[in-house]
Amino acid sequence: MMDKQLLSFEQSFTSWTDDIPTCRESGVGSSANEVYKPDGGRIPNGLHSFEDRSFRFKREEYGLCLYGVFDGFSGAQVADFVMKRLPAELLLGQLVPDLPPEMVREQLKQAFVSVDREYFGSIGDRLAARMVMRGEEERVGRQAQLAELEEQVSSGCVAAVALLLNNQIYVANVGDCSAFLVHSAGGPGGLALTPLSVEHTLHNEDERLRLRHLGHGGEQLGGHSFTRCFGDYPVKGGHKEVPALAGCRDDPVIPEPEVQGPLVVEEELQLLVLATRSLLEAVARVTGAEPRTEVARLISRHLEEQPAASLSTVAQAAVDQVVRMLAQQAEVDSGPGLVCREDMTLLVRTFARGVQGGTEEPGQGEKTLTTRSSARPARPTQSSTTTESSGVYPPQHGRELAVDEHGRIEPYVDFQLFYELWNQRNGVAVEES
Repeated sequence: MMDKQLLSFEQSFTSWTDDIPTCRESGVGSSANEVYKPDGGRIPNGLHSFEDRSFRFKREEYGLCLYGVFDGFSGAQVADFVMKRLPAELLLGQLVPDLPPEMVREQLKQAFVSVDREYFGSIGDRLAARMVMRGEEERVGRQAQLAELEEQVSSGCVAAVALLLNNQIYVANVGDCSAFLVHSAGGPGGLALTPLSVEHTLHNEDERLRLRHLGHGGEQLGGHSFTRCFGDYPVKGGHKEVPALAGCRDDPVIPEPEVQGPLVVEEELQLLVLATRSLLEAVARVTGAEPRTEVARLISRHLEEQPAASLSTVAQAAVDQVVRMLAQQAEVDSGPGLVCREDMTLLVRTFARGVQGGTEEPGQGEKTLTTRSSARPARPTQSSTTTESSGVYPPQHGRELAVDEHGRIEPYVDFQLFYELWNQRNGVAVEES
């Protein structure tokens, strides 16, 4: 029953960015959670349904690219909501090449906060029903319904989002998803990394200090240790109901991201990588080395081995290799218990010759890792999101249509054939011109 309700809940969200082309200089690989048995067998989705989400968009006229990886918890509904709504806060005319960096950073912050507020508005009926049921908990049959509502309103997600605008990179993140750049360095095969994300957990001293200023004692935040995330009502608007958080003067967990950038896209830049923490933990478990460095080497190796493959094929190959190594290690080292692995997602953006800052140079398509072009051009799209900057895509930022001497748009569709066929079908005589 609950699965059907959640499915209906997710399907009710409308994506405002269906017409924005996918970035073909990027790719995503993922793997759903598994449970490894002592005999080497696997149980796919043994923990829960797949809760990760991602997007990768590109607006050709701006050289504007937007990438995101979202790691959901206690259900996928928040990750699904944010994945569909966040791009509408940033890609429908709000960001233009001449925007100052401080305004770009502010747009990113406001987009995160706005989408989080919008999500809670979308589940207002569930929050109200939960409040009523908490007062009627002693009634027979209410306990199961209340437990179901508690799980739904506790759903959330952490995220890492990267923006390319005017040949500059910005990264915004909440929670523990990772974002980093990979540069060429030294001799052949040499790599250097630039981390671009901050882990917002109770292990972060700055976050613990922020919480202490709010009156938090440093103990757990509900069922998770995230100090910043989307969703998770009990540690935000409902934190007064949690004894450990009741003393906080304001919401202890916030959706506002930390924003890094701008960083200029330079010639040495090879990769932009977004990854869930579960992927990095798996890599560290099987290699014992610094996981971001190993992920960078793994991606580079698959790029060399599959130079004509799409970036999604490369990213998926890298994830699959990690899964195989982890399954092999679980089989060899497992004791009497089960070994569990969470959902993993990897997003890769390459910066090859002819691809700089999201703009492909004419005649250089053969030198990119994928020669496919977008199937649909970007076009003006209407948004109903909550920020004031959202709305109809401003015409002054796109291609203007020709107008006549009265300021009206010239007709650009000829309906003559339609009228002729309509008249023939309805038996109307047509005069010859």
